[in-house]
Amino acid sequence: MPRETDVADEAQHPTLIDVAAARSGLPRGLVPMRPRLARRAFNSPDFVFEVKWDGIRALAARDAAGLRVTDRAGGDLLPVVPELREMSLPEGTLLDGEIVVCDSRGRPSYDLLAGRVGPKAAKRGRGPVFVAFDLLYDRGRELLRRPLADRRARLLAAGLGSRVIATPEHLDSDGEPFLEVVAEYGLEGIVAKRRDGRYVPGGRSAEWLKCPVTPRADVVLSGLVVEDRRGATRALCGLRADDGTLGYAGDAYVPPYLGAWLEEATRDFASDTSPFGGPIGMRTGLRFLRPRLVAIVEHSGLVDGELRDARFRALRLDGRIEDCRIEEPVDVPSSPPSGARDRPRLVVLHSLPFQME
Repeated sequence: MPRETDVADEAQHPTLIDVAAARSGLPRGLVPMRPRLARRAFNSPDFVFEVKWDGIRALAARDAAGLRVTDRAGGDLLPVVPELREMSLPEGTLLDGEIVVCDSRGRPSYDLLAGRVGPKAAKRGRGPVFVAFDLLYDRGRELLRRPLADRRARLLAAGLGSRVIATPEHLDSDGEPFLEVVAEYGLEGIVAKRRDGRYVPGGRSAEWLKCPVTPRADVVLSGLVVEDRRGATRALCGLRADDGTLGYAGDAYVPPYLGAWLEEATRDFASDTSPFGGPIGMRTGLRFLRPRLVAIVEHSGLVDGELRDARFRALRLDGRIEDCRIEEPVDVPSSPPSGARDRPRLVVLHSLPFQME
């Protein structure tokens, strides 16, 4: 029990909170929390499920210094997507989300987003839109240690939706039927998030689990096989070992419409020596690259350290060489679905920034 004199002292000398200082003090070095890979989709009452967005992970913040939109490494994204300068956020707000550009049918497309960057940038597609899926600071108050369910409720209650900000819905419990609907609409996948989980900046956590429709990997673009007329036909994939060396992880097929572009885009990274830690067979048209670029490839599995049936998708704009590693999937027991048949489809349709056509 506090003494009466203590209570009197507190009444005469209350502890003051400098709200203005709190609102101007948003962290600038915060690194987004990232998901681990689930072995398969699952149902669980302990998780909520969201659409996995085919875009660039970003943080959006407004404090006394103004609006900031940054990538995972803290790089300024507003020069790349100047349309997002229209974002209207209350001072002291910090959002986690993803920047997306959608195709004519309303589906997020990394290819369209990546096509807006570079000397031949083309503003194709619908957007960009910042898809906000987590609220980390609310009017200067830190929410990282609060459960996800509370952070999401505050995000939805904030009413931030606009022409350039979307706040997607989530699905309770039913990950398996949700992934089936996401695949039907041609989307990338889903993310499962533990509903009572705290936000842990900077690391990969099993509190968040990604379930892709088609497996994808970030690889170090280590070389190309080039034909004179077609350009690049194959991309050599590299994955980092625990000791930091780069191992050969197979070839990825390069579609004909990307061959000439990829060959031209990587010329400044040409190398006379192999970047791999071990030997690799030589072949006609082989050109090694300095290990500086990260590529997104789709594949059908990893067998004996090599990606099978791999296909080059795009260069990752915010890629980190350190992240190009083999992912060990997480097993999660699955419960029976709840039986709410229409709900997964409604969540998908209500989450997309633009109406599906």
